[in-house]
Parts: sequence; structure tokens; C-alpha cells
Amino acid sequence: MFTQDKFVAGQSIDMKDVLIQTTPILTPFTTMLLPKTVKAENVTLNWIEEAINENAAVTLGEGADAPNPVDDTLSLISNHCELIGVTATVSNTAQATTAKGISDLLAHETIKKTKAIKMKMENILINGTKGYTSATKTYTTDGILAQINPANQVNNTSFTKAKFEEVVGKMYDAGVNDEMICFLPAQMKISLNSFSNVEFLARDMFLGFDTERYVTPYGIVTFVLSEKLNNKLFIVNPNDLPPGFVPQGMLVTKFVHRFF
Repeated sequence: MFTQDKFVAGQSIDMKDVLIQTTPILTPFTTMLLPKTVKAENVTLNWIEEAINENAAVTLGEGADAPNPVDDTLSLISNHCELIGVTATVSNTAQATTAKGISDLLAHETIKKTKAIKMKMENILINGTKGYTSATKTYTTDGILAQINPANQVNNTSFTKAKFEEVVGKMYDAGVNDEMICFLPAQMKISLNSFSNVEFLARDMFLGFDTERYVTPYGIVTFVLSEKLNNKLFIVNPNDLPPGFVPQGMLVTKFVHRFF
């Protein structure tokens, strides 16, 4: 709970209305997914992945009988809803105290806790692992990395141009290469920038180079930095992500204003 004694010395008398937030709020993947939320009707979400068998279509001779039926491949995929909770409590004394830079302490605490939720969600939606603990009745959810089919994963000891384009090729093979967004940490982006030599002329009044779009025969890739990825990257088509990826039931919040 935030009580009056937790104010930084001089905070309530300092005339500078300046607050500095030291924790970086970088949640690009969560921000992209939030508009896709749907109401969760169960703690477990299920959907079906379907692979069309092109061998079902065969060449026939004139007057031939109908070909034998060929089944497509259906796979049941499931995930859990993970509950996330925070509590923001402020004493009435602290709420009534004048703090420079904060007009409403409870609202300020609420905003901070909301940011904490989003930061937690970013890590879960990327690195989460599905599970259930019966003793505490706690469900955890698979993040995007755990949901990538092993056939579409590319592993290598070093980050190279060939391996990156192999990943892009996986999107092309799946037929979802019309719009591709690559999420990766800044250090991998620096390595990617060195894949091709860029010539600078003497009259150019700048140094450095950053790739905004990567053009390949498989399509064009744009980039978003995400520091929740540890020496990994993934590419998604935002139009092809399932709408139930972020169920509304994933989030639980509690904000309290205590009077004493």
C-alpha cells in the first residue's frame, strides 16, 4: 500500500512538476493483439488448424468415375486463459497530501499498475508456457513462441542473412506473406542491419543505418523492437492471427482506495 511515509523526501514540497519513469514500457506485441480480444467462455480455448491435402485433386480421363475421397488434416489446438492481478491501494492521508506532479495519487497508482499488467502480458504472450497447477488452481498460457509449429522454426548458433530469409520463406510457404511484421530485440536488429553493405558518400551528413523494410522474393518484412525476446525473433501476419489469441478473461484488476 502507498502511505504518506513512502513519498520521496521533498516530493510534496518540490516546485518542479516533473516525474521521471525509469522502467521502460515496451509492449508492442500486446498492443497489436489487444484489438483482437474476444470474450472467453471457458478457461480453455480450442481451435482447429486445417491443412488442405492437394492430392485430393487428380486428373481424370473422359467419362471417368469420381475419384476416391482424400481427407484433409485437422489438428485440435488448445490454450489456457491466464489470470493476472494487481492491487493499487492508497491511504486517505496520502491521497489528501499535495504531491507536486501528481494531481490524483490513486489515479497515478492505478496507471502504474495498469502499465505493470501490460508489461506482464507482453512477457506471457511471447514467452509463456501452458500449464495447470491443481494445488492453486492456476492456469498459465502458451505464448506465441510455444505455439509456432516446429516445422516453421529455424534454429542456428548465429544470426545470418540466409537463416533470416529462411524464416521469411516459411511465411511464404504458408501463404501468409502478404503482410509480415518481425518482432526482434534491438541487438538482433543491429546484426540484421549489417547483412548488406551500405555505401555512404562523403557529402552525407550522418552516420549509421537502420533497416525499416527488408525486401525478399518472399515478400516485404517490417520490424518492431521487443526486448522480451532473448536472442530470438518471430514473424507474424497481423491479419492471420486467431481472434481468440488474447481472451478478455485473461485480465483481472483490483484498484482500492482505503480511508484511514
